[in-house]
Amino acid sequence: MTDSGFDRRRLLLGGLGAASLPLVAAACARDDGAGGSDPAEFANASIGDAPAARNVRDFGATGDGTTDDTAAIARAFDGLTGPTAVYLPTGTYRVTSWPAMPDYATLSGDGADVTTVLYEQNGTLIELRDAQRVNFRRMGFFLTGPTATGIVLAGCFRCSFDSVTIRGNHSSATFPQFVEQRGIVLSDNTGGTTLTNCDINNFGIGLTTRTIQNYVTASKFTSNRVGVLGTGGDFTAGLALTNVEFVSDNDRNTTDKHLVVDGPANDWWLTNVWFEGSDVAVSVGSPDVGGPSQFGMVNCKVAARTTCIELRYCRQPYLANVILDPDPNSTPAEVVIDPVHTPTGTAINLISGANDDVDFAAFPPDWTVIGRGAAAGATYSGTVVARATGTDDLIRTERDGRTTAVVRPDGTWVSDDPEAGVVLKDSDGGYWRLVVGTDGALRTDSLGRTRP
Repeated sequence: MTDSGFDRRRLLLGGLGAASLPLVAAACARDDGAGGSDPAEFANASIGDAPAARNVRDFGATGDGTTDDTAAIARAFDGLTGPTAVYLPTGTYRVTSWPAMPDYATLSGDGADVTTVLYEQNGTLIELRDAQRVNFRRMGFFLTGPTATGIVLAGCFRCSFDSVTIRGNHSSATFPQFVEQRGIVLSDNTGGTTLTNCDINNFGIGLTTRTIQNYVTASKFTSNRVGVLGTGGDFTAGLALTNVEFVSDNDRNTTDKHLVVDGPANDWWLTNVWFEGSDVAVSVGSPDVGGPSQFGMVNCKVAARTTCIELRYCRQPYLANVILDPDPNSTPAEVVIDPVHTPTGTAINLISGANDDVDFAAFPPDWTVIGRGAAAGATYSGTVVARATGTDDLIRTERDGRTTAVVRPDGTWVSDDPEAGVVLKDSDGGYWRLVVGTDGALRTDSLGRTRP
């Protein structure tokens, strides 16, 4: 190899990852000895983990969508005991089962819409138990069996899905034939699972979780009967969803609820999440079973046909910067709260897409609710300081907007309601109201011994 040839390869090598070293070595071996090599070999070369992976085509898989590739894919996994990548090039791989995957294994394709595993059976396609850091990347799964489940993680730790599509057969046209289909199931203390840039579509339940904290981000749930179900009554269970979409058509047979937490849990947090196209968008807790210790929604958009958010059992709900909208041709209840099982909570800046503001009457009396220029339910245990910023410092209004009393910036208290004057209690326990006549004379009206 000439000096110039060596320099070119050293420059190329410096720009490629370790996964591409076999490709560079092969190209160098084909050098003509005079410093020349075919530029097209480098121009057409792929850069990524594929050159270092086990290619299922090398083990007899066809990816033609017709041939049964089950045995060939099993051969690609045969003997794997550690961190190895298995690569499925563009194609549709029809299978009836899936081989065991060792810890740290990576299964990858060329893209979620071009590399597809087709599973036409019932039962579970992939089941991992007590596995660590198994990764799925850039590929899709299509399930057609009426009771099929895509992937089950049981007792697994830090597994990940990146740019993966999992699709079932549920739709308004096929309802209710495929409502038993499941996309991903997290169980038995599985934790640290991440779904990034994924799509889970057309299942009876897209994602089922009854485990410790797991994470979904930059992903989409489309046309599932139930998008995400938190179940199992595990007090350590939870899920964090960030930058996620839940969408469906407006047919009642397609989507019943987008998000359901149906029993005891720890933390559920939703940030920047979009909901549209369901009967009930978000349903949290069950009076007969329980609900999460904490549930939060921040910067979310929620639309539905019947109910946007229902809190049926929840200890510390927190809603902030949430807009509540109707789906087309609908007038949903924006917030429905069980006052017995969700007596306290916080709601800040909830905006109605159909009305001026969310009605404060929708919240139990012990909730802290802050809206545009209004607050309700706050409890103060210390000194309250009010600083004048306008004509009036403190204003008391009825729900219809009528002002009953104000405190002026100079400290003057004004009552605009003849029946809302000062009430004093005498030493014997009776209550009296001060009443002013049209001549300015004061008198007292007895209110009895019951505090007004």
